[in-house]
Amino acid sequence: MATARGAEFVRNNGKKFARYQWDSWGPLGWFDDAIFDGVASSFENPDWADVTLHSYRVRWEEAEPDPRYAELARRQAAVKIITVPILTLHGGDDRVVFAQSSEGLEKHFTAFYRRVVLDGIGHFPTREASDQVSRLLAAFLDSHGKR
Repeated sequence: MATARGAEFVRNNGKKFARYQWDSWGPLGWFDDAIFDGVASSFENPDWADVTLHSYRVRWEEAEPDPRYAELARRQAAVKIITVPILTLHGGDDRVVFAQSSEGLEKHFTAFYRRVVLDGIGHFPTREASDQVSRLLAAFLDSHGKR
């Protein structure tokens, strides 16, 4: 997506591009055609390709971030320790951001911190394991008085 050829493919084949991600970023069988097709209607939004390309390109430092958010980005980068309760949910079968990448991060948090690896779940835990995610999130919010 950082090249003109990749961008052209995303712009002209948004549904194929997204389907490839869904097929390869998690375990087989976590969705069916009806679920994908329901979400794929959002790819028809005229801004979808540009927003998608810009999102990836900014993360790879291949595009400038939106200047309207420069102050938020500066504040975020300045934070070295997070002082609010944190629940991290990570798919154990995430094939994009490996579960190991979220190991051993406790030192960055001074409040409650819990990391849960969801076995057999890929890159999209809220879609792949919505009931499990909901239970974990509700318990977290209940225990921290934010629900």
